[in-house]
Amino acid sequence: MSAPKNTSYTHQTYSTHASFVPLLTTKITTLLSPLQTDAIIDIGAGDLILTSKLSKHCQTVLALDASTDLITSGQTLFPQSEYPNLSSRVVDCRYLENEADVTTGTWDKVFSNAALHWILRDPSTRKNTLSSIHAALKPSGKFVAEMGGFGNIAEVHVAITSALHNRGVPLAKIQEVNPWFFPSVGHMSELLQEAGFEIEMIESEYRPTELSVEDGDMEGGVKAWIQMFGQRFLDLVPEDQRGDVAAEARDLLEGVARREDGRWVVGYVRLRWVAVKKSA
Repeated sequence: MSAPKNTSYTHQTYSTHASFVPLLTTKITTLLSPLQTDAIIDIGAGDLILTSKLSKHCQTVLALDASTDLITSGQTLFPQSEYPNLSSRVVDCRYLENEADVTTGTWDKVFSNAALHWILRDPSTRKNTLSSIHAALKPSGKFVAEMGGFGNIAEVHVAITSALHNRGVPLAKIQEVNPWFFPSVGHMSELLQEAGFEIEMIESEYRPTELSVEDGDMEGGVKAWIQMFGQRFLDLVPEDQRGDVAAEARDLLEGVARREDGRWVVGYVRLRWVAVKKSA
C-alpha cells in the first residue's frame, strides 16, 4: 500500500516499511506500456521512485501526491535537471477538479499504483475524483491503476479492530474511521462505468506479501508497520495507549501472519484495471 494522507511518518519510515510498493509493479507497468509520445499523470505518486522510472519512457509525466514529505523527498532524489520529463507537486487527489492543468482532456494516460484505496476512501469525493480523471484524458485515453481489492489485509484489519474494541472503542466508531477502500471487481467496474469509462480489463489477484521491517526487528517492525498504516484507527485512543494497541494488534496477528521462519506475511489482494475514455 502507498502512504495515507496527513500522517506524521518520514520518508525514511515509509521507505523502511513500504519499500515493496514500487517494486511489485511488473504487471501494472506492463499494462500501462508507456510510449515516448505519452503525456501521463501519476495519481498518488509517493516518493517518485516509480514515477522517475516512467519518465524515462514517456514524453512527460506529472506526479501528484498529498504528502509534502514524500513529494519533497522525491524532488530531492530525482531533480528535474536530471529528470526533465518529470514534474511533481503536492495535491490532494480527492479534489482534482481544482487542478486546472489536470482536467484538460489532453492527457494520454492516467496511472496510479497502490494509492487509490486511500484517495477513494471518502464516498463524498469518490465520484468527483474518478470524473476528474476521466476529464483529464483525451478521447481513447487510458486509466491504468492498481489498488487494494476486496479482502486486502483482512487479518490486519481484524487485529486492529479487536485491539481497539478490547479497550472499549465501539465498533461503529472503528468502522467510521477505516482509512481504506477495498472494492470488489464488480463494484469498481460500476464506479468506472458511471464515470464514463469503458473497461478494457479488470482483475483481482491474491498476492501474499512479506512485511518490510527495520534491521531484522520482526516484532518491532510489524508494530511500526501497524502504527504507520493504521494511524487513523489508533487516533481513537489517547496517545499514551496507541503503542499498546499496536502491540496487541501485532500479537493478535501473529497466529495467522507469522511463518515458521519468523517472517511476517499478510494477505494482499490487488485490484488492477485498464479503463478507456470513450471516443467522442
